[in-house]
Amino acid sequence: MTRKMLKLCTLSILLCLLAPSQGTTRGTVVRVNQEALEYVCQEGRPFLLKGLLVIKVPNLVGQGGLVGSLLNVVGIKILKAELPHLSVKLIPKTGIQLSLGAELRVRANLLVAPLELKVGSSILLDVRVLRSPHGFPILSITACKSLLGDVDIILGGSNVLGFLKPIQNHLRAVLVDKMCLSISSTILGLNAKLSTLVGLNSINPMSHLQYSMMESPEITSNYMDLDLNAVFALMGKPINVEPASPVPAIYLPPLETVSSGSMVNMGLSQHLFANLFSTLEQSGAFNLNIGSHSSSGDYHLTTSMLESAIPSISQRFPEDVALGLNVVLSKAPIISFHKGGAVVCLSPTIQIVVAVSGSSYKSQTLCSLGVDVSLGLKLAVTATSLQVSVALHGDVGLEVVSSSLKITEVSQLRRVVLSIFEDAFLAHLNAVLSVGISLPKLSNVNYVDPQIEIHEGYAQVNCDLDYEP
Repeated sequence: MTRKMLKLCTLSILLCLLAPSQGTTRGTVVRVNQEALEYVCQEGRPFLLKGLLVIKVPNLVGQGGLVGSLLNVVGIKILKAELPHLSVKLIPKTGIQLSLGAELRVRANLLVAPLELKVGSSILLDVRVLRSPHGFPILSITACKSLLGDVDIILGGSNVLGFLKPIQNHLRAVLVDKMCLSISSTILGLNAKLSTLVGLNSINPMSHLQYSMMESPEITSNYMDLDLNAVFALMGKPINVEPASPVPAIYLPPLETVSSGSMVNMGLSQHLFANLFSTLEQSGAFNLNIGSHSSSGDYHLTTSMLESAIPSISQRFPEDVALGLNVVLSKAPIISFHKGGAVVCLSPTIQIVVAVSGSSYKSQTLCSLGVDVSLGLKLAVTATSLQVSVALHGDVGLEVVSSSLKITEVSQLRRVVLSIFEDAFLAHLNAVLSVGISLPKLSNVNYVDPQIEIHEGYAQVNCDLDYEP
């Protein structure tokens, strides 16, 4: 029996089950709507049909003697299967119920005469979604009922009507059990795969993101909500920024107020983004060297450009010398989500440095500047992830922290330094953030028609699904 059977019919569950480990209510909420269940089930018809076609039916052997030998039916095989009825629904506080109405074409040989039969059948399956102690999902079959309808003769003629009753009883005795066993084993076989869905999502070579189910899902008649915890780790050590004030729980709005027709709604907490930025900050990914002896060599700053702000610099360096800016972020970024927008506040330090004569590896710090910058957070959803970018939001603040030279005109220093800083640092931040945030999803599934809403304390992503077999 193929393990792909019912894969799509359980897909909407698995969207939120790509996760391992424990957590709190500060992570992610995934809502899978009834529309998602219906869509993936209809797309899953070919897999269900393949599962029905591989069911093996043993021969029917008579009781011996001449009459008994006439009842021998051999070579019984399901030739074709159709699913005129296929539906799925959510059972509040329980799970999902899958209903199939199948028509089977069965071929067999009665003595030397070929026989072809049409068999109607139905299957009703109840599935629960549970959380394992390790934080990954487990599917459990709580009930399965299959029924076999009338058996009609397509090929064989009226001369075999006398044998129809024994054949019908034989098919009923075999298929009623095997149809439930086949589908149940297929679903339970998915558990081995689900345990691998807790893999790491890389952010950079030093850090990763990992999701986990926090508890069994909350299920209503219209949707299923799953609480996930998103754990960021740096060099294997979890990162968890303690917020200055309690982080509000994510409450997705009632279904009728959400973007019309969305199959999936995801609530991503402000705390998740705070941990993302803190992970990148602690890994040093936001730090940048600009200018002299750096990869950002397109930005040129020399001692002569600072003479109006630091007159004594010409005495220390009579000849014009190239300078560099070392941007170091050593404080955790502050993230705030409010209705309609999100802001990131950074407080990096800028060191103005000059290379020591005779060495391309050592530098001398002339002064250190403290910077306060607010950035507007922009979000966009691709087929697999949430893309993050930033743009300047208001003026950039600058103050002198320390200096080995007397600075007479801070405004002039600000004009020269910030013009380079804003351009280079903003481009650097967006390059670092371009990796995005992996969203919980199953392979061969893409997010389509996404819409993003910013609420107090969290972002909400509304989207549909596209399955690519």
